[in-house]
Amino acid sequence: MKKRNRIVWIPICIGIFAAALGGCAGNTAERQALRLQGIEKIDAGDYSGAISDLDQALSLGKGSVGEMELDILKYRAEAEYLAGDYSAAAHTYDILIQVDEERPEYVRLRCVSNIRGGDVDTALEDFSKLYDAAKSGTDGETAEIGTLVADVGKALEDGGRAEEAMELYRQAETDGLADSAVYNSIGVQQLEEGNYSSALEYFEKGLASPDGKAESDLMFNRAVALEYQGNYQEALAAFEEYTAKFGEDQQAEHEIEFLKTR
Repeated sequence: MKKRNRIVWIPICIGIFAAALGGCAGNTAERQALRLQGIEKIDAGDYSGAISDLDQALSLGKGSVGEMELDILKYRAEAEYLAGDYSAAAHTYDILIQVDEERPEYVRLRCVSNIRGGDVDTALEDFSKLYDAAKSGTDGETAEIGTLVADVGKALEDGGRAEEAMELYRQAETDGLADSAVYNSIGVQQLEEGNYSSALEYFEKGLASPDGKAESDLMFNRAVALEYQGNYQEALAAFEEYTAKFGEDQQAEHEIEFLKTR
């Protein structure tokens, strides 16, 4: 079966804030050049080099926090995350929250950084805030909450806390915040427990979800559930549909060859 096993990094959309939080200091041209070098290095995959350039650019500001510094901090957080230094990324989001308010995107990205870094309990603190806001519709992060539910749930499962994860998934379903990724997570748990009919139901619910984010995993897992139920011809058709849509897959091809003999 397939389950989302990595958190996909969503590139930060860098915006310029209308009001500066402090005065600009230092050599603006040099800072701008270092900032641009850092961005280019992120694009090239040289994350440590990018962090070094961005840190130098920040140091030229002599501690002031204005529009440019906020912009640089966001890029630094992205570079730290992509470099795999999740605690550093979470710390940079701490700074951004301190100097630029507790904006939902900062809280979400700090939550994701802590999930990825294995600090699930700290991540849960941010998750609770984001979930409550999404439930009440008071911020613009509602569209991301389903993915975050799946990510937090996966981290809980990996930490041996499967029951907590299932409670999270079920609550999201009850609150109307489940997306295709959440339905896939519930289905996988049901599959692992041998509840094949229930698993199939959730995979089909996920495929009916409008977001379509977990379509590949859902189609594969639906085929697995059909096979486990003994519906070999339906499973064969489902695997063939999967490979026709998503291309060759060694695991799927193996299942197809097996099912052709049934």
